[in-house]
Amino acid sequence: MRVILLFLTIFSLLESCKDKPAIVKQLAGSDSLVITFNLPGTDSVINTVSTTETNAIQKLAGFMAGKEQAKQSCGYDGNMIFFKGGQQVLPVVFKFNGDCQFFMYELGQKLIYTGVSKEGAAFLESLKEGKNWY
Repeated sequence: MRVILLFLTIFSLLESCKDKPAIVKQLAGSDSLVITFNLPGTDSVINTVSTTETNAIQKLAGFMAGKEQAKQSCGYDGNMIFFKGGQQVLPVVFKFNGDCQFFMYELGQKLIYTGVSKEGAAFLESLKEGKNWY
């Protein structure tokens, strides 16, 4: 009976990993995140948010798993850096205001651009405004 239970547990774990997008797998285990928001059209930082809240980190990783899109060249609103055990896992550049919205990151030596959902843009806006509910 224990062997069957162990087999089913391992099987379900393997199955759950298969369905996750590559970016979510890449960021699995990230334990902290720093987000820098810039003044529109500049490199001037207007707000920096850092968190160790697993819920917030996973939520942002999920938002980055959006539909891939063509390269964007409309500036950016800020960047995020995901960490695991004090080591940088992945830097991400993003733009969530206006008509041009994207996340940009490198995955497998390929530069990836994905869209920003309405929920993702609202979440980033709330963090930019200093709200820390996740």
